[in-house]
Amino acid sequence: MTLAELRAKLKAAHEAAKAARAKATADAATEADRTAYKDALTAAEQALSLVKDAERDEALEAATAGAAGGAAGGLDLQQRNEGGDGRVYARPEEKMTGIQEVALLGAAAAKSRVFAGNGTFKSPLEIMAEEGYERFVDTLKQRAMQKAAVRGQKFNSTLTPADGGILMPTPQSSTIIGFLRPENTFLQGGPKRVPLVSGQFNQPRGATGSTAGYVGEAAKKPVGSPTFNNISMRSKKLAGIVMVTMEALAWSLADLRAYLEDDLRSTLAQNMDLACYFSVGSDTTPNGLLKRSGINRFNAAATGAGAYFANPKAPTVAELDRVATLMILAITDANIPATDRFAWTMNYHLMRYLADARGANGQYIYPELNQAQPIWKGFKVLVTTQFPSNGGTTTDESTLALIDWGNVLYGEDEGLTVKTSTEASIDVGTGTPVLLFQQNMMAVLMEMRHDIALQRDAAVSVLEHARWGSLSAS
Repeated sequence: MTLAELRAKLKAAHEAAKAARAKATADAATEADRTAYKDALTAAEQALSLVKDAERDEALEAATAGAAGGAAGGLDLQQRNEGGDGRVYARPEEKMTGIQEVALLGAAAAKSRVFAGNGTFKSPLEIMAEEGYERFVDTLKQRAMQKAAVRGQKFNSTLTPADGGILMPTPQSSTIIGFLRPENTFLQGGPKRVPLVSGQFNQPRGATGSTAGYVGEAAKKPVGSPTFNNISMRSKKLAGIVMVTMEALAWSLADLRAYLEDDLRSTLAQNMDLACYFSVGSDTTPNGLLKRSGINRFNAAATGAGAYFANPKAPTVAELDRVATLMILAITDANIPATDRFAWTMNYHLMRYLADARGANGQYIYPELNQAQPIWKGFKVLVTTQFPSNGGTTTDESTLALIDWGNVLYGEDEGLTVKTSTEASIDVGTGTPVLLFQQNMMAVLMEMRHDIALQRDAAVSVLEHARWGSLSAS
């Protein structure tokens, strides 16, 4: 028997076992019903054992064909995995990154929608299993079982509603950080992660400290009362939509997954970066770190006696060093010790200006900025495209930030939801909506919920209106 035939046999045996269980657990069940249920379970277990053996055999066959085919010009990887001889081989166990897992689920949900449109229902999990991702399907089920056990809920073995959508179980939410990190400096900074229970997180924080001191014999001891305000986070929804043509759904899951990966990094990660730094905050968006009222602010465009730069477009090394030191001291003077959790964040223009700066003899002034992991003033540098290079009234301004990420909280909600549609009209911002059904396309919607907060406002220093990294500075 082929692997497909064995799987069909397993499915039939499982259905028979479920029917037998219904009879065996009924109030009027007989001993014969209970015996039949046991026999059905045994048959299903034997079918499962045969499927597992066949999967192992085909995984070995695929690996052997890969070694031989590379040398002898045999079937390429696509042909071997997608059935160059008419079969779909089981894939060897693959350690996927977070974005690969998310994109794979999106690809499977999209294909599930196509099957439903053709009158055949196949869940995303069934599609993944058929294309060789059985181990990943098992992993998803284990995560869902863990979640159900913790919450005292009944385990849903399908993990998916009939519309082809799929909800990532809570344990999977930890990998969301991993797949967004390459494009997202906010997450690269390493904020403290806390759960949002029912979409909320509340915690008092000290606004002013109490009083303490050494005292002499019989002297009065100092008395002081700390004051408090609150850290309050409410989940905010970040959504990204990736559109694919229906023809693309003929691709393998691996190819479709790769396509979704690239698009998701830019749609979700970059939008999150922008909001977590610069959003003014509302019921639907987080209050960005650099828009909070209590942080340390420095104005690079200041003039007169207090100006940081005599020429804002061409600062001297001494001026750059001075403003960087002031930004550091503004945090440490608030009794926040400098640690490896401190990090600069800037755009590519500012970073390249500093990295390319040379002294009188042609030597780099800040050679540490030309390392694989840039460092400035002893702290790592995070570079983002979401800090402007053309901001301000002069349209050539940017921002430089120093953040103690040990004081930044990142609250995350349930996980990530993946949904699909072939009927919606999508507004892509051009004024002309994309009509999915008419244009033979599908939309894959991915949503995540989170919010951010600062434990201490003084943990952030920001230099605004910086012009020395602009191309117009030359």
